[in-house]
Amino acid sequence: MTTKTLSQPARNVISQYLSLSFVQGSLPCPYFNNRRIATRGNLRVLIGKGTPSDIITEAHIIAMREHIDLNELAMDQLRNFLIDHNLGIDCSGLTYYILNAELKATKHISLAHNLHYPKSGFLRKLIIQLRPVENISVKVLADEKNSQLVEIKDIEPGDIIIMIKTGLQHKLNHVLLIHQVDFENKKIQTVHYTHAIQWQIDGKYNHSVRQGIIEITDENKPLIKQKWIEQNRSGENNYTLNHAKRSKAFSIRRIHSLTS
Repeated sequence: MTTKTLSQPARNVISQYLSLSFVQGSLPCPYFNNRRIATRGNLRVLIGKGTPSDIITEAHIIAMREHIDLNELAMDQLRNFLIDHNLGIDCSGLTYYILNAELKATKHISLAHNLHYPKSGFLRKLIIQLRPVENISVKVLADEKNSQLVEIKDIEPGDIIIMIKTGLQHKLNHVLLIHQVDFENKKIQTVHYTHAIQWQIDGKYNHSVRQGIIEITDENKPLIKQKWIEQNRSGENNYTLNHAKRSKAFSIRRIHSLTS
C-alpha cells in the first residue's frame, strides 16, 4: 500500500479546522454558510470565510462584548457559543484555504491570483481583488477557466469533488477536498476527503468540518457507485453520498494551477 497526501502546510490547515484550539481544549470548526442570513460587506469571519485564527479571535471579541469568559465554558457550551454567533466555515472557504496552502507550498503561488471569477465588471474585479476569499464559491472552483475534469483512475490529493444544485430542492452547491489517496499495485483503493457540511440529522449544534473516505471497488464505475463512509455511515445512511446522488451536476475536478 502506498499513500499520496497534500503538503504538510495544507495538512496543517486541515488540522487547525478539525481542532480549533481554546484554553480548555479543542473542537472541530462548525459549519456556517452565509446564504442563510445573506449578510454583505461583513468581515470574512462573519460570513463563513474565516481562518481558524480569525474564528478564535472573533469568538473572544464577541465574548468580551457580552461579558462572557470563554475559558469557563464547557466544550459543548463553547461549541454552541460559536454556532449561536455564526462563527464557522463553509465548504468553499475551507477548500480555498487548503488549496491556497498547497499551492504556496508546492508552486510558490497563491490561489487568489490564479482564479477567474465569472462576474468580471470593473467594480466587481476591484472588489474581488480586495476580497478574494469572500467571493469564492463552489461555482467559481468548478468554472472551466479554473479547473478541469479528472477521471477516477487519475485522482490526486488536491482534487475536488463538485456537487451543483444538490439537496432536496436542488438549491445547494457543495465541494469536497481530497486530501489523501491510497494505492495498491498502482490502482486507487481509497480516497480520503475533507469538507464542511451540516447533515439533516445534525440538528442545530452537531455539524462541523469533518472527513470521510470513498473505497474504490470498481474504477470503471462512477464515483457515486463506490463505497462512501463518513461518521460510520455508508450507503443510503450517508448523507454526503445522498447529496452526490441528488446533484444536477457531479464531477471530480483539478484546479488548473496545480497542473501548471
